[in-house]
Amino acid sequence: MNKQNIWFCGVPGSKWSGIDTRLREVVDADRSDETDERRFYHRPLNPNDPFNGHSGSYFGPGMGCGENWIDFNYMTPADLQYDIDEIFTGEGIRVIKSHQFARHFNLDYIWNHFAGDYIALCYRESQKSFAWWCEVMDFTPEHYPDYRPAYTDYNHMRPLIFEENAKICDFAMRKGLQWELYNPRTSFSKIKGFNQNKAKYMEANANDIYITYAKIPEF
Repeated sequence: MNKQNIWFCGVPGSKWSGIDTRLREVVDADRSDETDERRFYHRPLNPNDPFNGHSGSYFGPGMGCGENWIDFNYMTPADLQYDIDEIFTGEGIRVIKSHQFARHFNLDYIWNHFAGDYIALCYRESQKSFAWWCEVMDFTPEHYPDYRPAYTDYNHMRPLIFEENAKICDFAMRKGLQWELYNPRTSFSKIKGFNQNKAKYMEANANDIYITYAKIPEF
């Protein structure tokens, strides 16, 4: 029996990695993917900042996991689940992060094939996201993850961020999902296992990051 997944998507620079750090904590997620080689701090002197760096698995070209996650219409649900099961070995719900969900019709594919899982989307304005990514990351192999295979360089990344955000918003609109300003104390509270005792101590300091999520219907 497959374990439950949260399919989480945001564009580069949307600060979704910081959201992921808190999300994992409040839903008691499987964190077995958070190995030393899958950790990178943007600001090494402040590793406890929840919006500092990347931790855990990212799926897609260059990400180190799911390198062939490009167009899901050329894959099977079993292929995707197999790649996930190869990375996660612990207990709890699994947070599956990928920018590739916002390409092709991959979000629709997940919705149509993974009933009972969750889809979570992060939105931050495209230019702000691009500027933030450029401030804290670059296209070198020393940064984790490696963005070169999926985004090539700065000139290619900027329009792709706009396109991916448009895909995210289009999907949310078509599914009737409602956006809300991110608040770690209340966002994701309808996900099974949400731990209010942990969430209530988290500061609600995001003023330009929006979240929407839904449990994929089971028919």
